[in-house]
Amino acid sequence: MSSWVARFLDDLTETRRYSPHTVTAYRHDLQSFIDSQRMGSKTPSERLLTARCFQHHLAGQAAQGLSNRSIARSAASIRSFLQFLHRRGALKNDLSERVPSIKFSPTLPQFLSERQMQRWLESLPGGDRWELRDRCLVVLPYATGARLAEVVGLNWGDVDVSSGTIRLFGKRQRERMAPTGRFLVESLNALRAQSPIAAIGAAQPIFVNRKGTRLTARSVARILQRTFAQSGGGHVTPHRLRHSFATHMLEHGADLMALKELLGHENVATTQIYTHVTPGRLADVYHNSFPG
Repeated sequence: MSSWVARFLDDLTETRRYSPHTVTAYRHDLQSFIDSQRMGSKTPSERLLTARCFQHHLAGQAAQGLSNRSIARSAASIRSFLQFLHRRGALKNDLSERVPSIKFSPTLPQFLSERQMQRWLESLPGGDRWELRDRCLVVLPYATGARLAEVVGLNWGDVDVSSGTIRLFGKRQRERMAPTGRFLVESLNALRAQSPIAAIGAAQPIFVNRKGTRLTARSVARILQRTFAQSGGGHVTPHRLRHSFATHMLEHGADLMALKELLGHENVATTQIYTHVTPGRLADVYHNSFPG
Protein backbone atom coordinates (compact mmCIF):
# COMPACT_ATOMS: atom_id res chain seq x y z
CA MET A 1 0.00 0.00 0.00
CA SER A 2 2.83 2.41 0.85
CA SER A 3 4.39 1.98 -2.60
CA TRP A 4 1.05 2.78 -4.23
CA VAL A 5 0.75 5.92 -2.14
CA ALA A 6 4.21 6.97 -3.38
CA ARG A 7 3.14 6.41 -6.99
CA PHE A 8 -0.05 8.37 -6.41
CA LEU A 9 1.86 11.34 -4.96
CA ASP A 10 4.28 11.25 -7.90
CA ASP A 11 1.29 11.36 -10.25
CA LEU A 12 -0.10 14.40 -8.42
CA THR A 13 3.24 16.17 -8.70
CA GLU A 14 4.44 15.27 -12.18
CA THR A 15 1.28 14.63 -14.20
CA ARG A 16 -1.47 16.62 -12.53
CA ARG A 17 0.86 19.47 -11.46
CA TYR A 18 -0.54 19.85 -7.96
CA SER A 19 1.18 22.37 -5.73
CA PRO A 20 3.71 21.12 -3.12
CA HIS A 21 1.35 22.27 -0.37
CA THR A 22 -1.52 20.17 -1.77
CA VAL A 23 0.70 17.11 -2.27
CA THR A 24 1.90 17.43 1.33
CA ALA A 25 -1.73 17.47 2.53
CA TYR A 26 -2.53 14.32 0.51
CA ARG A 27 0.58 12.61 1.88
CA HIS A 28 -0.41 13.42 5.46
CA ASP A 29 -3.99 12.23 4.99
CA LEU A 30 -3.05 8.95 3.31
CA GLN A 31 -0.22 8.16 5.70
CA SER A 32 -2.59 8.72 8.60
CA PHE A 33 -5.07 6.31 7.01
CA ILE A 34 -2.68 3.43 6.27
CA ASP A 35 -1.03 3.83 9.68
CA SER A 36 -4.34 3.74 11.53
CA GLN A 37 -5.40 0.60 9.66
CA ARG A 38 -1.90 -0.95 9.58
CA MET A 39 -2.01 -1.38 5.83
CA GLY A 40 1.44 -0.16 4.86
CA SER A 41 2.82 -3.54 3.78
CA LYS A 42 -0.44 -4.97 2.44
CA THR A 43 -1.62 -5.24 -1.17
CA PRO A 44 -4.69 -3.18 -2.15
CA SER A 45 -7.80 -5.34 -2.51
CA GLU A 46 -11.56 -5.03 -2.24
CA ARG A 47 -11.50 -7.38 0.74
CA LEU A 48 -9.01 -5.17 2.54
CA LEU A 49 -10.49 -1.77 1.70
CA THR A 50 -13.93 -2.18 3.20
CA ALA A 51 -16.46 0.52 4.03
CA ARG A 52 -15.95 -0.40 7.68
CA CYS A 53 -12.23 0.40 7.64
CA PHE A 54 -12.95 3.85 6.19
CA GLN A 55 -15.64 4.49 8.78
CA HIS A 56 -13.30 3.37 11.55
CA HIS A 57 -10.53 5.69 10.38
CA LEU A 58 -12.74 8.77 10.02
CA ALA A 59 -14.47 8.09 13.33
CA GLY A 60 -11.03 7.91 14.95
CA GLN A 61 -10.19 11.32 13.55
CA ALA A 62 -13.40 12.72 15.00
CA ALA A 63 -12.51 11.21 18.39
CA GLN A 64 -9.15 13.01 18.20
CA GLY A 65 -11.00 16.31 17.93
CA LEU A 66 -10.41 17.07 14.25
CA SER A 67 -12.93 19.43 12.68
CA ASN A 68 -15.45 18.21 10.14
CA ARG A 69 -13.65 20.23 7.49
CA SER A 70 -10.35 18.41 8.19
CA ILE A 71 -12.10 15.02 8.21
CA ALA A 72 -13.86 15.87 4.93
CA ARG A 73 -10.49 16.70 3.35
CA SER A 74 -9.10 13.38 4.59
CA ALA A 75 -12.06 11.52 3.08
CA ALA A 76 -11.55 13.34 -0.23
CA SER A 77 -7.88 12.36 -0.26
CA ILE A 78 -8.76 8.71 0.27
CA ARG A 79 -11.40 8.80 -2.49
CA SER A 80 -8.92 10.27 -4.94
CA PHE A 81 -6.37 7.59 -4.03
CA LEU A 82 -8.93 4.80 -4.55
CA GLN A 83 -9.84 6.20 -7.96
CA PHE A 84 -6.13 6.21 -8.84
CA LEU A 85 -5.81 2.56 -7.79
CA HIS A 86 -8.75 1.69 -10.03
CA ARG A 87 -7.33 3.60 -13.01
CA ARG A 88 -3.96 1.90 -12.63
CA GLY A 89 -5.48 -1.58 -12.39
CA ALA A 90 -4.62 -2.22 -8.74
CA LEU A 91 -8.34 -2.51 -7.99
CA LYS A 92 -10.90 -4.08 -10.31
CA ASN A 93 -13.64 -1.70 -9.17
CA ASP A 94 -13.73 1.91 -8.04
CA LEU A 95 -14.18 1.74 -4.27
CA SER A 96 -14.35 5.49 -3.67
CA GLU A 97 -18.09 5.27 -2.97
CA ARG A 98 -17.30 3.22 0.13
CA VAL A 99 -15.80 6.30 1.79
CA PRO A 100 -18.48 8.13 3.83
CA SER A 101 -19.43 11.70 2.92
CA ILE A 102 -18.64 14.25 5.61
CA LYS A 103 -20.78 17.36 5.90
CA PHE A 104 -19.48 20.63 7.28
CA SER A 105 -20.76 24.17 7.46
CA PRO A 106 -18.99 26.43 4.98
CA THR A 107 -17.14 29.34 6.53
CA LEU A 108 -17.15 32.81 5.05
CA PRO A 109 -13.80 34.15 3.84
CA GLN A 110 -12.02 36.36 6.37
CA PHE A 111 -11.04 39.70 4.87
CA LEU A 112 -9.71 43.10 5.88
CA SER A 113 -11.74 46.28 5.64
CA GLU A 114 -10.68 48.96 3.20
CA ARG A 115 -9.67 51.14 6.14
CA GLN A 116 -7.45 48.39 7.53
CA MET A 117 -5.82 47.91 4.13
CA GLN A 118 -5.25 51.63 3.71
CA ARG A 119 -3.68 51.90 7.16
CA TRP A 120 -1.43 48.91 6.42
CA LEU A 121 -0.29 50.27 3.06
CA GLU A 122 0.35 53.74 4.46
CA SER A 123 2.49 52.31 7.28
CA LEU A 124 4.89 50.53 4.93
CA PRO A 125 8.26 52.30 4.55
CA GLY A 126 9.87 52.37 1.13
CA GLY A 127 13.50 53.24 1.72
CA ASP A 128 15.94 50.42 1.05
CA ARG A 129 15.61 47.28 -1.06
CA TRP A 130 14.22 45.15 1.75
CA GLU A 131 11.57 47.66 2.78
CA LEU A 132 10.50 47.91 -0.86
CA ARG A 133 10.37 44.11 -1.06
CA ASP A 134 8.06 43.99 1.96
CA ARG A 135 5.87 46.70 0.45
CA CYS A 136 5.51 44.72 -2.78
CA LEU A 137 4.65 41.57 -0.80
CA VAL A 138 1.59 43.40 0.54
CA VAL A 139 0.65 45.35 -2.57
CA LEU A 140 0.94 42.54 -5.13
CA PRO A 141 -1.50 39.96 -3.66
CA TYR A 142 -3.95 42.70 -2.71
CA ALA A 143 -3.80 44.33 -6.17
CA THR A 144 -4.02 41.07 -8.15
CA GLY A 145 -5.68 38.51 -5.88
CA ALA A 146 -2.67 36.24 -6.32
CA ARG A 147 -2.31 33.14 -4.16
CA LEU A 148 0.70 32.78 -1.87
CA ALA A 149 2.31 30.13 -4.08
CA GLU A 150 1.83 32.37 -7.12
CA VAL A 151 3.56 35.27 -5.38
CA VAL A 152 6.48 33.15 -4.19
CA GLY A 153 7.02 31.72 -7.68
CA LEU A 154 7.15 35.07 -9.52
CA ASN A 155 10.19 35.96 -11.62
CA TRP A 156 11.03 39.36 -13.06
CA GLY A 157 10.25 38.04 -16.54
CA ASP A 158 6.64 37.52 -15.48
CA VAL A 159 6.08 41.27 -15.16
CA ASP A 160 5.27 43.27 -18.30
CA VAL A 161 5.20 46.92 -17.33
CA SER A 162 4.44 48.11 -20.88
CA SER A 163 1.18 46.14 -21.07
CA GLY A 164 0.40 46.51 -17.38
CA THR A 165 0.12 42.78 -16.76
CA ILE A 166 1.71 40.13 -14.59
CA ARG A 167 1.82 36.41 -15.40
CA LEU A 168 0.69 34.12 -12.60
CA PHE A 169 0.97 30.33 -12.44
CA GLY A 170 -1.90 28.98 -10.39
CA LYS A 171 -2.99 25.53 -9.30
CA ARG A 172 -1.74 22.74 -11.57
CA GLN A 173 0.45 25.35 -13.29
CA ARG A 174 -2.51 27.00 -15.00
CA GLU A 175 -1.32 30.31 -16.39
CA ARG A 176 -3.28 33.55 -16.32
CA MET A 177 -2.51 37.22 -16.93
CA ALA A 178 -3.51 39.65 -14.20
CA PRO A 179 -3.73 43.42 -14.72
CA THR A 180 -1.54 45.62 -12.57
CA GLY A 181 -2.55 48.99 -11.15
CA ARG A 182 -0.38 52.09 -11.03
CA PHE A 183 0.58 51.65 -7.38
CA LEU A 184 1.78 48.08 -7.95
CA VAL A 185 3.80 49.06 -11.04
CA GLU A 186 5.43 51.92 -9.12
CA SER A 187 6.27 49.62 -6.22
CA LEU A 188 7.80 46.96 -8.47
CA ASN A 189 9.79 49.55 -10.42
CA ALA A 190 11.17 50.97 -7.18
CA LEU A 191 12.18 47.48 -6.03
CA ARG A 192 13.81 46.76 -9.37
CA ALA A 193 15.78 50.01 -9.20
CA GLN A 194 17.10 49.15 -5.74
CA SER A 195 18.14 45.60 -6.71
CA PRO A 196 21.52 44.54 -8.17
CA ILE A 197 21.58 44.11 -11.95
CA ALA A 198 22.36 40.40 -11.58
CA ALA A 199 19.21 39.96 -9.46
CA ILE A 200 16.69 41.38 -11.95
CA GLY A 201 17.14 39.08 -14.94
CA ALA A 202 14.02 37.55 -16.49
CA ALA A 203 14.62 34.20 -14.78
CA GLN A 204 15.48 35.71 -11.38
CA PRO A 205 12.93 35.58 -8.54
CA ILE A 206 11.32 38.86 -7.55
CA PHE A 207 11.10 38.07 -3.84
CA VAL A 208 14.39 36.96 -2.31
CA ASN A 209 16.00 36.91 1.12
CA ARG A 210 19.25 38.63 2.03
CA LYS A 211 21.21 35.63 0.71
CA GLY A 212 19.64 36.13 -2.70
CA THR A 213 17.55 32.96 -2.71
CA ARG A 214 13.80 32.81 -3.32
CA LEU A 215 11.63 33.46 -0.28
CA THR A 216 9.64 30.53 1.07
CA ALA A 217 5.90 30.68 1.69
CA ARG A 218 6.56 30.61 5.42
CA SER A 219 8.94 33.58 5.19
CA VAL A 220 6.36 35.59 3.25
CA ALA A 221 3.73 34.80 5.88
CA ARG A 222 6.08 36.02 8.64
CA ILE A 223 6.84 39.26 6.78
CA LEU A 224 3.16 39.98 6.22
CA GLN A 225 2.35 39.30 9.87
CA ARG A 226 5.18 41.56 11.05
CA THR A 227 4.27 44.51 8.83
CA PHE A 228 0.57 44.16 9.60
CA ALA A 229 1.30 44.19 13.34
CA GLN A 230 3.42 47.31 12.89
CA SER A 231 0.41 49.04 11.35
CA GLY A 232 -1.62 48.32 14.47
CA GLY A 233 -3.30 45.19 13.13
CA GLY A 234 -3.64 41.79 14.77
CA HIS A 235 -3.35 38.40 13.10
CA VAL A 236 -3.28 38.15 9.32
CA THR A 237 -2.63 35.40 6.78
CA PRO A 238 -1.44 35.73 3.16
CA HIS A 239 -4.74 34.34 1.87
CA ARG A 240 -6.62 37.09 3.66
CA LEU A 241 -5.16 39.55 1.14
CA ARG A 242 -6.68 37.49 -1.68
CA HIS A 243 -10.02 37.43 0.16
CA SER A 244 -9.80 41.20 0.65
CA PHE A 245 -9.10 41.77 -3.04
CA ALA A 246 -12.15 39.72 -4.06
CA THR A 247 -14.45 41.25 -1.45
CA HIS A 248 -13.50 44.84 -2.21
CA MET A 249 -13.87 44.24 -5.96
CA LEU A 250 -17.41 42.94 -5.47
CA GLU A 251 -18.33 45.74 -3.10
CA HIS A 252 -17.33 48.22 -5.79
CA GLY A 253 -19.49 46.55 -8.42
CA ALA A 254 -17.21 43.99 -10.08
CA ASP A 255 -18.91 41.37 -12.23
CA LEU A 256 -18.78 37.88 -10.72
CA MET A 257 -17.62 36.22 -13.95
CA ALA A 258 -14.84 38.77 -14.38
CA LEU A 259 -13.76 38.19 -10.78
CA LYS A 260 -13.70 34.44 -11.48
CA GLU A 261 -11.12 35.04 -14.22
CA LEU A 262 -9.07 37.41 -12.10
CA LEU A 263 -8.89 34.87 -9.26
CA GLY A 264 -8.09 31.98 -11.58
CA HIS A 265 -11.06 29.86 -10.49
CA GLU A 266 -12.15 26.98 -12.71
CA ASN A 267 -15.76 27.19 -11.59
CA VAL A 268 -17.84 30.25 -10.77
CA ALA A 269 -19.30 28.33 -7.81
CA THR A 270 -15.94 28.79 -6.09
CA THR A 271 -16.10 32.53 -6.67
CA GLN A 272 -19.60 32.73 -5.21
CA ILE A 273 -18.23 32.35 -1.68
CA TYR A 274 -17.33 36.04 -1.96
CA THR A 275 -20.94 37.15 -2.41
CA HIS A 276 -21.18 37.71 1.36
CA VAL A 277 -21.99 41.38 0.80
CA THR A 278 -23.02 43.55 3.74
CA PRO A 279 -26.63 44.52 4.40
CA GLY A 280 -25.72 48.07 3.43
CA ARG A 281 -24.47 46.88 0.06
CA LEU A 282 -27.63 44.84 -0.46
CA ALA A 283 -29.74 47.90 0.32
CA ASP A 284 -27.81 49.95 -2.24
CA VAL A 285 -28.31 47.29 -4.91
CA TYR A 286 -32.01 47.10 -4.11
CA HIS A 287 -32.62 50.85 -4.26
CA ASN A 288 -30.55 51.25 -7.44
CA SER A 289 -32.04 48.26 -9.26
CA PHE A 290 -35.69 47.82 -8.24
CA PRO A 291 -37.91 49.74 -10.70
CA GLY A 292 -40.40 50.73 -8.00
